[in-house]
Amino acid sequence: MIKPVCDMCGIELDRFGGLLFSPPGRSGKVRKYHICNMCFKKLESDIRQ
Repeated sequence: MIKPVCDMCGIELDRFGGLLFSPPGRSGKVRKYHICNMCFKKLESDIRQ
């Protein structure tokens, strides 16, 4: 089984987390980031403020 690493804190995800997608660049490509549950909660809190 593949276990991705959180792109914010660097820990290996041992359960499902979240995905963050960037806006498309000039070439139309989108970047995908894996986010652990702890970092997602921090991001969500920042977004709501």
